[in-house]
Amino acid sequence: MVGTELAELAASGATALVGAVATDLWGQVRDRVGRLLTRGRESRVEAARIELAYAEVLDAEENGLPEVRENVRQDWEQRLLTVLREDPTAVAELRALLDEIAPQGGGQRVDVTVVHNEISADVNGIALQIGRVDTNNVTMRQPGDQTS
Repeated sequence: MVGTELAELAASGATALVGAVATDLWGQVRDRVGRLLTRGRESRVEAARIELAYAEVLDAEENGLPEVRENVRQDWEQRLLTVLREDPTAVAELRALLDEIAPQGGGQRVDVTVVHNEISADVNGIALQIGRVDTNNVTMRQPGDQTS
């Protein structure tokens, strides 16, 4: 698998994992992710890290802190990417997990899409994004502002 594909799979996995935190699937997902990240080794440290991430995501949702949720997602993405690079058999395991935690209704695979919106003009009005948005970074610029 190419590095880009591994990165996309790790990102999809991390997003799905964070999304599963407040659902009935969490117990199953927690155990499978623990096995995936430890590759069969017993690891109380990894179990504690997963539970800490769980608590951080719940707290972030209760207190309106999307940046904390995003930090957890990024951490899991990096950890998953490391495992995927080190052990090619982990790719199939993560794909199987993602297929299983797909929405119950249609059994469709969860696709993750990153959308980047940029508004640059003398704008006065409402910007509306339709759909579920877990993290939203908005940059508003005045005409003539330089892009950094």
